[in-house]
Amino acid sequence: MSQLLPLNQDSDSMTEPRELATSDVYDSKKSSLKSAGIIESRWMRWGAALMLLALLAGSMLLSHKTAEPLGSLNPALTGLQNGTDLLVRAYQIPDPSLTLSGQRSFSGTLQARYQSLLGFRVAGKIVERFVEVGQHVQKGQVLFRLDPTDFDLQLQVAQADLAAARSQLVQIEAEERRLADLIKTRSTSQSDHDLAVAARDTARSRLQAASNRETLAMNQRQYSELTTDQDGLVTQLMAEVGQVITPGQSVLQWVHGNELEAAVSIPESMQPSVHQSKAYVEFWSIPGVKVACTLREISPIADPSSRTYDAKFTLIDPPVDLAIGMSANVVIERREDQGFSIPMGAISQVASSPIVWRVGDQGQVESVSVEILKYGSQSATVRGDLRPGDLIVSAGVQRIDSQCRVRVWKDNQ
Repeated sequence: MSQLLPLNQDSDSMTEPRELATSDVYDSKKSSLKSAGIIESRWMRWGAALMLLALLAGSMLLSHKTAEPLGSLNPALTGLQNGTDLLVRAYQIPDPSLTLSGQRSFSGTLQARYQSLLGFRVAGKIVERFVEVGQHVQKGQVLFRLDPTDFDLQLQVAQADLAAARSQLVQIEAEERRLADLIKTRSTSQSDHDLAVAARDTARSRLQAASNRETLAMNQRQYSELTTDQDGLVTQLMAEVGQVITPGQSVLQWVHGNELEAAVSIPESMQPSVHQSKAYVEFWSIPGVKVACTLREISPIADPSSRTYDAKFTLIDPPVDLAIGMSANVVIERREDQGFSIPMGAISQVASSPIVWRVGDQGQVESVSVEILKYGSQSATVRGDLRPGDLIVSAGVQRIDSQCRVRVWKDNQ
């Protein structure tokens, strides 16, 4: 038994290295396979990256080549600068007098140049009315009459006071003359004569006052009849027979004179320039009739509710069949110095100054300095050396210089 024990130990010791050798071979093969897989995955990633870069470069090259013919399709971007023809769009400046934008119309009414309200200068009761609305009256014609009873009584009292003052003056003057004769013979005192002189002067003043009261009473009697001082037309009655009126109360409206005018309201944007503008009047009831007119007055203060300014235009040689109160349409023509409306794309800048490019007959261009008066959503109002009918470049101004020659693009091209 003692001899077999070593043999068993040796056999165990010999089998252990074999098992260890087998595991080492397996681990080495496994590690070699893993390293090979890592290297292979790295090459695959590098290949994929290189393929992506190649695709990106090809797409950029393709887009660059295809972008060139797209730009040539835009007529405003074709051509070269400095002596070559450019294909551009142009805008022709219209005649303001032939366009609706060059005119502004305002509705109003036709009225007389002179119109006023008439009333009595005294109080009283109206007993007679001699006119109707629309009636033509002559100078000096009686329109209304008040009850004259009180005025007649006042006149009689004034006349009686005048007669009494005149008689009293005669008596006092006679007394003064007698005392003047007596003082020469020293038959009366100087103080008595002085009192007589003072009484004479007082009587003369009373006579003058009585005369003035008589004149006033006569005037009051005349004021009881309302008359006209010139020819005119009655347009409105504001009092009737039996009505008691006060001094200055209006009882009648009338117009006089031959001048007619149209009254309209002007917006604040046109208030400064309407004085130099030409205008004419049209009438809805008389189609085709245009009457020239001139601005007579415009209110310096805007209406608080409408924020407009009341303006009155006097008609020049109006037709005879016009009636007061007719609907009138005042057309105001725009002045040339109020500028022209052009597209926003036509405005360029040189040294921070706005310009437009005017196209000549042979395709040459020249810069025209302009002043921008007002900006709009798609257009601007400018003022400069421009005339109706001029062609200006409206698209492609960013590629134009003074050496360019242009060709205007037409929609049928």
